Amino acid sequence: MHRRLPMPCLLLIPLLLAGCRPPGNAPVRIAPGAQLWLCPPQDAPDLFATQEVRFLLPGGRRETVLVVLENRDGNLSLVASTPMGQTLFVVRVRDLDPGVGAGVQAAVDVRVPLPAGLDPRTLAALVQFALWPDAAVARSLGPGLSLRRDAAGRSLLRAGRVVWSVTWDGEAPPYRTLELRNPAMDLDLKIRTVPE
Repeated sequence: MHRRLPMPCLLLIPLLLAGCRPPGNAPVRIAPGAQLWLCPPQDAPDLFATQEVRFLLPGGRRETVLVVLENRDGNLSLVASTPMGQTLFVVRVRDLDPGVGAGVQAAVDVRVPLPAGLDPRTLAALVQFALWPDAAVARSLGPGLSLRRDAAGRSLLRAGRVVWSVTWDGEAPPYRTLELRNPAMDLDLKIRTVPE
């Protein structure tokens, strides 16, 4: 018997397109041919936010996921759920030895069946790309990638082409709104921080 995935879980397929679920300290595939290492949580300020993530998918489809983000004391936690409150997955990233730069360890707790190859750590990597300081993101880049910063946001480049870009509005992280874009995949994420 096959169980159907909740629709918001299906929308994550284009976003979370890693080939397999590698160990927590392996680089995260964020697009074909592009990888990021997860940044140490200590490299960013303490954050707590609930964010509504609206996916604009190829073909005009739209989906929404809620993400609760907490970064504190060398630990990053992301809880992704449907708008109705069903938890899809939880990603936890922790510093292995805060203050020493020993790296990070990521753990994933999947609450619904996900298609093979779906790596929820991709969401953590994109959150870090969008919110972590430039220096931390620059250290996380995989082979062949570079980072470009301008007044409106930042872009991740490979061979001079934009792989992902982010623009933001509002006060420093978590910002009032963010927009992540992957031009090659025709994928947009519009993120709104829900007021407390």
